[in-house]
Parts: sequence; structure tokens; C-alpha cells
Amino acid sequence: MSEIRIINTYDQMKAAQGDRIAILKQNADYGRGGHGSGWHVHRVVNGVPMQTDRNGHWSDHGFKYFSSHRGGHAGVRAALAEAIAWAINRYGQREFVRNRWGDYVEREVNEAFPIPKEPR
Repeated sequence: MSEIRIINTYDQMKAAQGDRIAILKQNADYGRGGHGSGWHVHRVVNGVPMQTDRNGHWSDHGFKYFSSHRGGHAGVRAALAEAIAWAINRYGQREFVRNRWGDYVEREVNEAFPIPKEPR
């Protein structure tokens, strides 16, 4: 079996297998088709990305989006809390922790498959 190399949040979810949820930070992009900052709820089932919002805006690529582009740090925290509450309500109780990339993944995923520090 080949070695699993973890370099980002998707790699963590894929390596963990099963039905995995993560809350990923979306930085502001005000270019054509862009939008303000916020959080996307991602779901990966046995390594395959799944949509979490089939009726969402096309630029969210099927992932449930929670906007935080207004309100400064308080807006970011409020949108994150809303995204986590939505994910728990929809997919069941999970404990989310911040990974090295600043995204939020399930605690057991982050502990089993941490994103390593890059050597300097």
C-alpha cells in the first residue's frame, strides 16, 4: 500500500475515509464571479466530494455557503458558528477543531491525519 501524503484539508478527509465534514474558509474574491469572504461546508464520502447545497449559487460549486464579509471579526465568528450548527443539524453531532490551514475538521480526523509543518 502506498504512503498517504497529507498536504491540505481535502487530503485529511480523503485519508480518514467514511462520511467526513469540514468547514473551509473562503477568502474574499471580488473579481468576475467572485464574492465576499465566508465559510463553505464540504462533505467527502470515502474519498469522493459530495455536494452540500445543490440549490446554492453556481460560484459555490455545490457547497453550502455562509457569508462573513460584513461585520469584521465578529461576522467571521458568527458565520463559522452558523456553518458548524448547520452541519451538525444536517449530518449529526461532530466535534470540529481548527487544522493547520485554518479550516475546521472533525477532531478525530485532525488527530489521525494532521497536516505537517512544512520544513524551512
